[in-house]
Amino acid sequence: MHSGRSICAIARELGRSPSTVSREIRRNTHVPSGSYRPRTAQRSAERRRRRQRTGKNAGNPLLREFVKEHLEQRWSPRQICNRLRADFPGQTEMHVAPETVYQALYGRGSLDLAVDPAITLRSGQTGRRPRRRKEHRTKRFPDMD
Repeated sequence: MHSGRSICAIARELGRSPSTVSREIRRNTHVPSGSYRPRTAQRSAERRRRRQRTGKNAGNPLLREFVKEHLEQRWSPRQICNRLRADFPGQTEMHVAPETVYQALYGRGSLDLAVDPAITLRSGQTGRRPRRRKEHRTKRFPDMD
């Protein structure tokens, strides 16, 4: 099943947590033969992956206008989200997370603001900070070298 190696040894070699390796093996083991099938596992992972879809902002003109209007009044994304929940308590299609507002501002959304996002947000940020590249990240399990 594991080519004679323990899950901990495989996890150490891959730089992953043993629980992650165990879950992967358990999820993708062929039941009749008891063997792990990597190609089948990859196909299954691709099927499970979320597909791109239209965001809430783009699909709902009322929501888009509400967010746009309040951003232009220099409200924070969190304030906008809390106000949406207060003004539209039973309408989940009008509820968004602050991250949705940020994504709409910084390129993934459909907000056509009259002003620059850097001016709209109180922080004055023109964009989001890029995440560290893999080689610069700290290891989650440093004892697995």
